[in-house]
Amino acid sequence: MLTFTPAENFKIVSGEDKLTEYLFNKKQIRHLFCSACGVQPFGMGKHPDGGEMAAVNLRCVENVDLSALQPQQVDGKSF
Repeated sequence: MLTFTPAENFKIVSGEDKLTEYLFNKKQIRHLFCSACGVQPFGMGKHPDGGEMAAVNLRCVENVDLSALQPQQVDGKSF
């Protein structure tokens, strides 16, 4: 479950030394994974307007009530 925010609003508070980057396809998005457990806590890329953005995996953020959110369904197959 992802949410997006401008990169200036995003800050890594711990574990940066454990991150491994993966790039694929057009190599436009930096997919970052924990080298210890394999979870992708976030990715970094550009918004369509060119601004830097972060895609944050809300399952990795403390004190977020996922059941209270109303996620937008996306048909990735149609991209």
